[in-house]
Amino acid sequence: MSQKKYTSIDKRLITEGSRIDFDLFLTNETKTAMSLFLQSDSAVDGNAKVKLREVEMLYVSEEDIPRYKEYVGHHLQSIAQNSDMPTEQKGRIVYEKAAEVLDSMFKNPESLENIKNVQPVVDNFISIILHDDCAIKSLMKITAHDYYTHTHSINVSVYTLSFGSFLGIEGKDLEALGMAAILHDLGKSKVDYEIINKNGKLSDDEFTQMKKHPALGHEIALKLGITDVRILSGIRHHHEKIEGGGYPDNLKGDQISQFARIIGICDVFDALSTKRSYKDPMSSFESLSLMKQQMVGHLDMDMVRKFIKMLRK
Repeated sequence: MSQKKYTSIDKRLITEGSRIDFDLFLTNETKTAMSLFLQSDSAVDGNAKVKLREVEMLYVSEEDIPRYKEYVGHHLQSIAQNSDMPTEQKGRIVYEKAAEVLDSMFKNPESLENIKNVQPVVDNFISIILHDDCAIKSLMKITAHDYYTHTHSINVSVYTLSFGSFLGIEGKDLEALGMAAILHDLGKSKVDYEIINKNGKLSDDEFTQMKKHPALGHEIALKLGITDVRILSGIRHHHEKIEGGGYPDNLKGDQISQFARIIGICDVFDALSTKRSYKDPMSSFESLSLMKQQMVGHLDMDMVRKFIKMLRK
């Protein structure tokens, strides 16, 4: 019979007032064996939290890891608001959960279940941003530096929510902005995988296909029952240009919504500052310099200046 295997977990993720459906273990004094700390189907009450403070390390059996991960997912809001946990660590936990959710969404973009799972991701990032003045600095450290469609969407939502909060957007408006940002590339799920991940510059035909993704994303969002025009505009118009010539609707100036302008800036910033198969990442300074000097007429420069001000702060 094979010996049971255990994995260490962060004890701060065990939330007071919750109920666990997995066993928690700790090592004995000589660290040669495991002993049961809290049994499955137990409530994490005040007494348990007091004991947790005295424990150096907690473990779950490897067979219970799926249940443990599900537990963490259900209690992300409490984790995001936990003032005892470093912001970077909270951000990393929320980011990893977000990556799972977004990966599922891009594999099955028209699933109502998947879209329901996106809203808590946005809410958790908002909790971190609103509870910590230095959140953007901490969150920027954990954004993925290799470009994948789903991690790009998470990165853009982190920048967008931080920027929106900096601009004074709050409450349900900030939630809507976050949803628009995290869903902005939803249409890429309908573009040929080879085009999305091509190692090099797209041909004219391939770029024509790629340019369809904002309209495709808008179409999917409508099918999913999204009716907020600001979210729909953020998805459809994040590639429009201030002086016109963008896609899919060739809008210009004030025709482009506030949400689309904000997401457009954060989209470009992340695309420049992450590693692609055909280019190295630019530093934040290099990315912002290029945006400011070479994208006049494309991006809202007044907003770009405010974005730079936020990052400096």
